[in-house]
This record gives sequence, structure tokens and C-alpha cells, in this order.
Amino acid sequence: MSAAHAYETVDIEAEAPEPAVSTLTERLNAKLVELSVRGFRVQYIEIAEPQMVALFAEGGDEAIRLDDDPASDRAWYADYEVRATDKELIWIWVEGEHPEPSAHIID
Repeated sequence: MSAAHAYETVDIEAEAPEPAVSTLTERLNAKLVELSVRGFRVQYIEIAEPQMVALFAEGGDEAIRLDDDPASDRAWYADYEVRATDKELIWIWVEGEHPEPSAHIID
């Protein structure tokens, strides 16, 4: 065998795979962190009713909070504004990825 065809054997230790993110709350939190790390600004989050119910079931009554100002008709997930939507799933609207706002969808 020529030097050009010599192969080197390398022992690679396999690491345990990262556990899959399983709850909707974990997936949403992971996506929000990812977007922040990538330098995007979350404008707001649109959440469909089934996903809103799932977030309440997983996180309790404080998962999504109403605004402290009684004159404001807004809700919050952590520091992010939440809007109810008829669209399916969760839509995270961000600035900084494209010239126009874009959405990341969580199921």
C-alpha cells in the first residue's frame, strides 16, 4: 500500500447523547436561549390555545402571567410578550435574522 493510501485508526470514545428536550416548556425555553445567543431580539410570542394549556399544565398558573397594569391587555412568558393566536403551535417573532421580522415555530 502506498503512503497516499495509508489509513490511520483512531479510537473515539462515544459520549452519551444529550437527553432529548421533552416538555413544551423545555423546548420553548431552549429556543428562546438559542435565539438570544444568536443575537436575535424576540419581539413577541404567539401561542395557540392547546400550547397555552400545555404551558399552564407544565408550569402552573404563573407560566403565563397577565400584565400588572390592569389597563394593559397583555400577557408575559418570562420577559417576553405573549399574544394569543388562531395559528397552530407557538410562533416566536424575532428581529435580527432577516431584514423583515421572522418567526421560529415550536410544536
